[in-house]
Amino acid sequence: MLEQVANGKLTKWLAPSMRVGWSMVETVLLTAAAVGIGLWLRPEDPMTLDADFRWILLVPLVIAMRYGGLVGVWAMLCLIGCWYVLKTSGLYAQQSFPEGAMLGGLVFTLVAGEFSDLWRVRLMRADSAASYSLERLKNLTQRFVLLRLSHDRLEENLLTKPYTVRDALFRLRSLALEESSDTALPAGDDLLGILAEYCQLQRAALYPCRDGVIDDRPVAVLGENRPLEKDNSLLAYAMENQLLAHVQQEKEESYHGAYLVAAPISNSAGKIIGVLVVERMPFLSVNFENLQLLSVLLNFYADVVYAGKDTHLLLERWSALPFQMARELVALGRLREEGKVETSLTLFLADDSEQAGLILDALARGLRSLDLAWWVSDRTLLIMMPMTGVSGLEGYVLRTEQWLQDEFAFMSLRQAGVRFFYRHMDTRSTEVQLAELLEAGGV
Repeated sequence: MLEQVANGKLTKWLAPSMRVGWSMVETVLLTAAAVGIGLWLRPEDPMTLDADFRWILLVPLVIAMRYGGLVGVWAMLCLIGCWYVLKTSGLYAQQSFPEGAMLGGLVFTLVAGEFSDLWRVRLMRADSAASYSLERLKNLTQRFVLLRLSHDRLEENLLTKPYTVRDALFRLRSLALEESSDTALPAGDDLLGILAEYCQLQRAALYPCRDGVIDDRPVAVLGENRPLEKDNSLLAYAMENQLLAHVQQEKEESYHGAYLVAAPISNSAGKIIGVLVVERMPFLSVNFENLQLLSVLLNFYADVVYAGKDTHLLLERWSALPFQMARELVALGRLREEGKVETSLTLFLADDSEQAGLILDALARGLRSLDLAWWVSDRTLLIMMPMTGVSGLEGYVLRTEQWLQDEFAFMSLRQAGVRFFYRHMDTRSTEVQLAELLEAGGV
C-alpha cells in the first residue's frame, strides 16, 4: 500500500475528478451508499437523525471538502432527497422535516466548501507559479548548456587558433620583404612558418613558379614532403583556375593524390609566382574559414612582395604616396573584390589654426597596428585602415571625438577645425576610389 501511494498510483486514483459530471455522479453514489449503510446498521433510523451525532452529515461535509461548496450544496440536496424517499417508504412517516439538522448541515457544508475553494485557488496559483518556474528553469538550463558548449568551442578555438586575421596580416607586413626579381618567393620560410601557425599546416611546401611552370625545387618546406607531383589533378585544377583547391571539392572519387590543399600564389595582376601544396593538416582544419584565411594570407603576400602594374600606376599618379601604402592598397583592394577583407580610407584636412595641426599630428602618431598614414600635404593626412568596416569606422570616429573632448574640450572634429572625409573600399579600381576621396577633400 505504501509503495503504491509513493508511486502515485493510489493517489491518482483517489484524487478528485476535474469533470463536473463525474463529481455529481460521485456525490449521488456516496450519498446513496451512506444511506444504504445506515439501513443495514440502523434500519429504524438510517440517517442517524435521532442519534447523539448525525453521522450522515459527514457525507456533504466530505464532498464539500473534496469538490468545493457548490458540489457540497448538491450533496445536501441529495441528502434531503433521500429523506423524502425514506419518508415516502414509511421510515420517517411520523416525523416532520428536520429543519435544524439540515440547516446546520448546510452551514457546515458551506464553511467546508469555502475552505476547500480557498485552498483550491491557492494550490492552482502555486501550481501555476511552479509550472512557470519549471519552464523558466528548463529554458535557463538549455541556455546554460548552449552557453557552455559555445564557451567550450571558443576555448577550443582559442587553443587551436589563438590569432586573428589582423594579427596574421601584421606578421606578414613585419617580415623583412624586399621586392626582388632574382629571388623567388623571398622570405618563404617565414611565410610558411606563419601559415603553419595560423592555418595548422603540418606538412607543406612552397614551390616557385615561372611563366606558368612550377619549379621542382621548393623554396621552403615544412615537415617531410614527397617530391612534387606535377601530374596531381588537384594541383592542375588549382593552377588552371588560379583558385585554392582542396580535397573535399575534388569531383573524382578515384582521387588518390598526396595533396590535401593546393593554392596558387598570384598577385593582383594575375601573375602566378608560386604554389603552396599541403600534404598533411588536421581534419577539422579543412574548413571554409581556415582555407579562406590561407587564401587571404597568400594573396596579401603576393601583392606585397611583387608589386604589379596597379601599384606602379598609383605611384606614377601620386609620387609622394609611400610605396608600402601603395602596394598594400592594391592588395587590400583585391581582397575586398573577393569579399574577404574590408578596408576604409579616411582623409583629415586641418585649417590654418595651430590647434588643428596638433590634432592631425596626434592622429598620425596614434595609428593602430595595421593602419598606415600618408601626409598628402602639411595640413592633409590620409589614413588607410585595413580590417575596418562601417561599424569599425564609426567606433574610430566616436573614440576620436571623445579624445577631443577630454584633451582639447572640442565636441567634434569640425569644431576643432579638422574636416573629415572617408570611403569604404568597394570592388572598383583602387586608383579611382583614392582619386574620389582626394577630390572630395579638394586635394
